[in-house]
Amino acid sequence: MKNIFEETYTKIAELKKAYDAAKGEESREKVRNAYHDLLKPLEELGDTAGRLWREYEISRDNGNELLDISEVVWEKDAEKLVSCIRQIGIEKFTFSSTWSSAVETAWLFKQNGCELEGLVEINGSMNFFEDKREKKHGYLFRVN
Repeated sequence: MKNIFEETYTKIAELKKAYDAAKGEESREKVRNAYHDLLKPLEELGDTAGRLWREYEISRDNGNELLDISEVVWEKDAEKLVSCIRQIGIEKFTFSSTWSSAVETAWLFKQNGCELEGLVEINGSMNFFEDKREKKHGYLFRVN
């Protein structure tokens, strides 16, 4: 199964280039409409997919190849998140939340069919004073 988030992310990158190259408001409006049309299928997947999309876009903008779930995951949401990750076609993801219950959340991912492959270093937000991205650590999961 293909990762529909990656397909969408790639198409958005193309639209951003088209927007920057657009001559005039009419051309920019066409690009904006194409952008909104591109996001409609993701919106139809529901709130869980919306949350994952936001984290996916941030992850990719930070230079990471994989979805990084960096926010707290409540016990009641773990199953929905993993199910949605499968539906989207994501085979691996990282989890870098620093909330105190992160180990418990990792266990919930495992209980819902994800296999912990190890610890990894990923890119975080840009530190503009040092002109480099912060480095973060997270769990690497494979989705079974």
